[in-house]
This record gives sequence, C-alpha cells and structure tokens, in this order.
Amino acid sequence: MKNMLPKVQCPKCHTEAELDQVLTAQSNQNVIYRCQNCSYECRDIHTSKG
Repeated sequence: MKNMLPKVQCPKCHTEAELDQVLTAQSNQNVIYRCQNCSYECRDIHTSKG
C-alpha cells in the first residue's frame, strides 16, 4: 500500500497535489509553494519553525 501524503489545494486554480510535489523547504527555514498546474508561487510561508 502506497504511503499517502496530505494534499494541498492551490489557492489560484484549486488543483490538488501531495505535499512533497508542491512544497520546497529551504535551508533558511523558508518554505515555497509552487503549483505544477498554473505556476502560482508563494514564498516565505510562515511555519512553526520560523
């Protein structure tokens, strides 16, 4: 059985994708969301780590 990850919905086009496909964590604790469908991008997402 495949390990299912939570899905994230794009705020622009509403396409859903698994977390590991759309979120990128950078070494400076910034997180970037990038939609593979419409190329919408959101940077510097606030997380509990900073």
